[in-house]
Amino acid sequence: MANHRMFSNRIANSARFLQMPAETQLLYFHFILRADDDGIVESYPVIKLLGVPADNFKILIAKGLIKQLNEDQVIVITDWLEHNQIRPDRKVNSIYLPLLKEKYPELPIIEPKPRADTGKTTGGQPMDDHSPLKLSKVKVSKVKLSEDKLSEVNISKEIDKSTSYGNEDINKVFSFLKEKLGGSPDGSARDNRRFAKLLLDRMKKDYPEKSNVEQIEALIEFGLKDKFHGQNITSFKYLYYNCQKIILSVKGQINNPKFIQL
Repeated sequence: MANHRMFSNRIANSARFLQMPAETQLLYFHFILRADDDGIVESYPVIKLLGVPADNFKILIAKGLIKQLNEDQVIVITDWLEHNQIRPDRKVNSIYLPLLKEKYPELPIIEPKPRADTGKTTGGQPMDDHSPLKLSKVKVSKVKLSEDKLSEVNISKEIDKSTSYGNEDINKVFSFLKEKLGGSPDGSARDNRRFAKLLLDRMKKDYPEKSNVEQIEALIEFGLKDKFHGQNITSFKYLYYNCQKIILSVKGQINNPKFIQL
């Protein structure tokens, strides 16, 4: 598990978070601090450590900020990937990951991958690359990384051509942003599709009665017209992390019939 944890400003500044009692906010913060790399926490010891009433746990459940995995109050933080983006080659799978996949398959997770310089997962521990043997391995890995990067570019091109790749909704919003930008978004197709999926899930959760695809298309359309955001919307990563700011910036505009939905 990583030593440092981050906390999303969007969530910290949201009404959903700020309207909670201070004790509930504190409990959520400690859950973030103690979560493993999949955002999973054994909550009971944390609650006992802080000495907060059990009602605070129920509030977090009701607010949708956490989900309970089992009767032992093992929980997962639903917005974990917004708080923390962990490198796949540093990620250590939670012991509760099979339970998470079984109970909440809709929640996005990061799949670990081997380190490029060793071909093995390191469990998140730093590597000592100072010995001659390690240095030679690094040089070889750079060649392999270049080959892998070239392959990834080719794969990304194939992804763009294939209408059957991934989720149909992801394809729609990806194509819409590409059309509006007049070219491919910044970053890899893989990253853009990942953040598009996260944004689709957020829209579905925040506006369940509306089409999440149409909401994102409206977000892109009006965001690009905004004086500030229009210069910065070049990827789904930007859209995901600045979604609420874009919504607030255009809600005051008069001629925004689509965006009134938000």
